[in-house]
Amino acid sequence: MNRVTLVIKKIDERKLREFKAEAIRRGLTLSEAIEQAIDLWLNKVNDEDEEERRANNEVFQKMKDEILSKYQDKYIVIAKGKFIGAFNSIQEVAETLKKLNVRQAIVFNPSKDAIKREGEWLGGSLSSASMEKDQQ
Repeated sequence: MNRVTLVIKKIDERKLREFKAEAIRRGLTLSEAIEQAIDLWLNKVNDEDEEERRANNEVFQKMKDEILSKYQDKYIVIAKGKFIGAFNSIQEVAETLKKLNVRQAIVFNPSKDAIKREGEWLGGSLSSASMEKDQQ
C-alpha cells in the first residue's frame, strides 16, 4: 500500500482537536483514524448508491409496461426512486440529471434499448461517451 503525505488547510480547529482526542482514546494514530473515517464514509456512499439503484429498478419494473407502450422514441429517466420524466433527446436528459445532481439513474429509450424477458433492463447507461455518440 502506498502512503502519501497529506496537508489539510482550513479545517475547523475544534473538530480536529476532538477527532485527535477520540483517536487517542481508541488507541489509534491520527493517520489510522483518518483512514478509518475515509473507509466509513466511502462505505456509506456505496450503500446509499446501492439503495438508490434498487429503488430505481423497482420503479422501472412497476412502470415497464407503461414505458414500453407510452414512451416510444423518448428517453425516460428514473432517479431518486421515482419517474423523473420522458425526454426527446439525450441532451435534455443530461441537463436534467445535472440539475438533479444524482449519482444513480436509469435512462431508457424503448425504441433503442432492449428488455430481457426476466425484466432486467439493458442499456440506460448514461455517460459522456454515449452522449457524444448519440450527438453524432
